[in-house]
Amino acid sequence: MQLWEGYQWRKKDSEDTMAYFAACQMSVHTKKPVEPRELLKPLRQTLEGKSKKEDEEYLKGVFKESV
Repeated sequence: MQLWEGYQWRKKDSEDTMAYFAACQMSVHTKKPVEPRELLKPLRQTLEGKSKKEDEEYLKGVFKESV
């Protein structure tokens, strides 16, 4: 598990760094400052409450014409 944990740490660190610099660049062009936390929120969400059955029903509804 050490390799996996190291990979996850490096990935999170890289995302944090990119969000920081992106927020700095975006804040120059907007009236309201952009926080790196706001940019990271979609990346750090967990998919709680979703079940495999709900996903299957949704995908069947979306792709029923193509099957």
